[in-house]
Amino acid sequence: MLARGWVVLMAVTWAGTIAQMLSFLTWMGPESVKVGHILLRPGGLAVGAAAGVAMVVFVLKKLGSNLVYVRPGLGRMVRTTAYVSIAALIAYGAYALYMAPGLQSAWWRVIAGPLTVFGKEANLRPILFPAGAAFFTVMSVVFLLLNQEKWADFLVETEGEIKKVSWPARKEYVGSAMIVVLVVAIVSGFLHFVDMGLSELMKKLGVGF
Repeated sequence: MLARGWVVLMAVTWAGTIAQMLSFLTWMGPESVKVGHILLRPGGLAVGAAAGVAMVVFVLKKLGSNLVYVRPGLGRMVRTTAYVSIAALIAYGAYALYMAPGLQSAWWRVIAGPLTVFGKEANLRPILFPAGAAFFTVMSVVFLLLNQEKWADFLVETEGEIKKVSWPARKEYVGSAMIVVLVVAIVSGFLHFVDMGLSELMKKLGVGF
């Protein structure tokens, strides 16, 4: 159910992206369809909606069997870490795409808002659709790849190996960390004073910049 909901969200974001892109074309008809605070061309809106429906039908029909989570309950820690880490990187890229258009761009117009999201006010803008489409699409590909049996088995085995590791006692690794910090501080201080001394010497000799 969660995977199918994800596919629907991906299709909606792609439908919005296509509708906005095609609304830049004058031959798609006049800007007569009001969506929130902006106007879209009926041709672009129709093509975007059709593309979204076609995407849902295609993905669920062709890849529906691959949307089932393989090896449920096994390797949960490593698999979750992998998904969350990759999702964070992709979200950063999607955010960069969201912030790419200028303030005067048609992608930055306000569709609806201000809306309260997590206690903060935000506006719904067209650029949200391509940013969301990029995030949902890439994460879908990542899920399909990591959900293959060989990758799932690899992640499950990785967690099994991690559990076999003999971790040092708290007192031991805290002491080791303190030694590393102390050595780094001493070396940094030594290099700092050497640099200052050499700089003063070069100034007196008139050498350097």
